[in-house]
Amino acid sequence: MKLIKNRVFLSVLCLVLAAGVSFLLLPRFYEDKGATVMVLRAAQDIPAGTELAEHHLASVEVGGYGRPEGVLNDKAQIIGKVAQTAIAKGDYFFPQKLGSFLADELLDRIVKNNQRLVTISVPSIAAGLSSHLQAGDIVTVAIFLGKASDGRDTSPQVIIYPELKGLEVYSVENARTQDTGEMREQQKSSQSANSDPVPKAVTLIVTEAQAEKLIQAEYMGKLHLIFEKRGVGHE
Repeated sequence: MKLIKNRVFLSVLCLVLAAGVSFLLLPRFYEDKGATVMVLRAAQDIPAGTELAEHHLASVEVGGYGRPEGVLNDKAQIIGKVAQTAIAKGDYFFPQKLGSFLADELLDRIVKNNQRLVTISVPSIAAGLSSHLQAGDIVTVAIFLGKASDGRDTSPQVIIYPELKGLEVYSVENARTQDTGEMREQQKSSQSANSDPVPKAVTLIVTEAQAEKLIQAEYMGKLHLIFEKRGVGHE
């Protein structure tokens, strides 16, 4: 009798639970599933490198259930950002697809200002300011001439063109084309005993006219860098 009573009790309990699920939980589940929300999606195909604006966004009504997590739905978090990858029409906006810059802040600034990068050779340790030169420094490029432009022997002279003053250093590389700034940090942390912080090439941020002058100067004589001031990022 006890076994029969227990079975009856368990059966009744299961029926009560099933009724509770059917009448209380399932309606709420389908109600939530049927709810809709407004989300932001790409209004058109957006190539990588595009700065996002209002016309790139479309507000679309979608089901609230099953929406991906982490989707950006605030225009303030999207407009003005740069697409790091191509975004197809109808795609959601995720933080990892957007950034403040296409490459990095400095390169974006160079492109925006219509500037150029030119690399010059450093003929000696002294000409490259030994191991003191850093990215961001402001320098003047001087040209040492041992002979006249027509090949005749003449008194050595140093020429400093006004156009080659106040140039910003983009990077400094050693003989292995390694960034000397990274080599310097490795030396400080004793990560590498073979690091070489002596520059053999310097890349400068210039205008097109300055680039032409630098290229001419490279073939006219030997270039020598004169330090003006430390860049803002190093002060």
